[in-house]
Amino acid sequence: MKKTINLLFAAIALAGCSIEESTDTFESRESLYQTEVQCKVAVNSCYIPLNGIFSYKLFEMTEDCTDIFYCNLAQEDNMLEISPAQPGHGQMVWTNAYRGVMFCNEVIECLNRYSPLDDAVKGRFAAEARVLRALYYYYLTNIFNGVPFYTQMVETMDDLEAIRALPRTDANEIRQFLYDDLKTNALPYFTKENGLKARVCEVPGHRAGYALALMLMAKFAMWYEDWDAALEPLLELEKLYGDLTEANYPLSDLPWGVKNTPEGIFEIQHEYSETGIRYYSSLAHAVKPNPQGEGVFDGIFYPELGISVTGNTSAVATTHLGIFRPATGTSATESTSTAHTSSLFRPLPLTFDEYDDNLDRYTVKIDTAAVRSLTIRGAKIDRRALLVFGMGNIETGETFNQVKKYGHPWAGPKMWCYNMKSLYDSNNHRIFRYADAVLMIAECYCMKGDLETASLYCNKTRIRAGVDPLGYASQNDLLENIRDERARELAGELHRKFDLVRWGIWYEITYRFNENSTMKRNMRPYHRYYPIPDTQCALTHYVLTNDEYDNAN
Repeated sequence: MKKTINLLFAAIALAGCSIEESTDTFESRESLYQTEVQCKVAVNSCYIPLNGIFSYKLFEMTEDCTDIFYCNLAQEDNMLEISPAQPGHGQMVWTNAYRGVMFCNEVIECLNRYSPLDDAVKGRFAAEARVLRALYYYYLTNIFNGVPFYTQMVETMDDLEAIRALPRTDANEIRQFLYDDLKTNALPYFTKENGLKARVCEVPGHRAGYALALMLMAKFAMWYEDWDAALEPLLELEKLYGDLTEANYPLSDLPWGVKNTPEGIFEIQHEYSETGIRYYSSLAHAVKPNPQGEGVFDGIFYPELGISVTGNTSAVATTHLGIFRPATGTSATESTSTAHTSSLFRPLPLTFDEYDDNLDRYTVKIDTAAVRSLTIRGAKIDRRALLVFGMGNIETGETFNQVKKYGHPWAGPKMWCYNMKSLYDSNNHRIFRYADAVLMIAECYCMKGDLETASLYCNKTRIRAGVDPLGYASQNDLLENIRDERARELAGELHRKFDLVRWGIWYEITYRFNENSTMKRNMRPYHRYYPIPDTQCALTHYVLTNDEYDNAN
């Protein structure tokens, strides 16, 4: 148990000490929470485990195994070659999320016991830790379903043994508890007077707080389908963020390289340095066109993407998300090219180029005039397509080989990091933003039967993207529109699998649209959730089990 406590103190020291600070105060709980600076340092430790969760592996887990992206890189997660003995990135999520829970529980309890500060002051620090604890459980329940749930501080070996013996708690019970905890014990401490009842871009340090608490409450309630409970925090977010328009929240802010934008609700903060001291991400290398050395990416010289980027197999958009596929044969014309017309993004700013005898089809090129006018063949182009898809250099018209040959785009510049070095990019991971909340409002009203209001909110993202609003024929039709609109708006933002699982359609729609043949051979309905790692099950003497995986044929 002493080792566990020392780990927390070491993490706190690492989070908050500079070369001028002394670590003498980190020797006991009682001495750690005496000043506001010490309390802030303690809360800082609660952020550290996030970096072990948010990597390119989380993209493989949540985006590559869905209907909108795939990747043929032979990794456990994107091939669904996972099991209790080989849990893939599930092991990192489990380890780091529970480390985060442990840190948060400790900070919440110690603030209450040992801090002499005013209740309002220590209350806001505890509230921040509660929000982060809810975030860790959000990922645990979304990825593993039911998990062991505890909120007490671990003080003795008996405490530790009791926690190790905990079985799974139903995921929705956990979500309901955390919803109530955030509402009662976190929201009241984020006030206009202390400057924390504000958009995240206005909070010093862009720390977790009021907006993230509201977002998590709504996410939790939507999992257990309490639409009124979800709307309550969502409408408070609307009061805070206002109308989702281009004037208020421009689409040019969507790329992850544009940090801490007004629309943001929570971002994982990264900053690259060659010394390796600061946090950086490794996600961008998994979503760029294949680098071929010296600034060449999939056939075109694009040095802005980085000169020394190492090789990789990148994420590719499925044809369900977007494609321009020329019809085969020498008589092919634009009028006979129909394979792309059923994609979620259509039309794309692509057109026919030269005929390729080897391919028996016309090749494809970027239509730069269409990019500038945002129209092609008499139809409006969704502005988000220019961010979601990597088609080439849209300014010069140079087209990536994959797009040129097959009309099949890479994942796009929304997630790219420019001037990237090796694998390391300094983009923030944008976890939640306001457009997500707007589409959640649309879904809630749709499920409540208020189709007119639901349609109004659904179309806010489309109007901002410069395309026409969608109509609807029925509640089911509108719900399908909202689901498709979430795919368009949030593509690549680490939500898609969670949405599909929550709707109960992950297996069906992924098997239908994903183009990774190996992954589809491996996938089973139980892969909607990850298995708890075998090592963790063994620690509980198999109180924790993975029944669906263990009983699989």
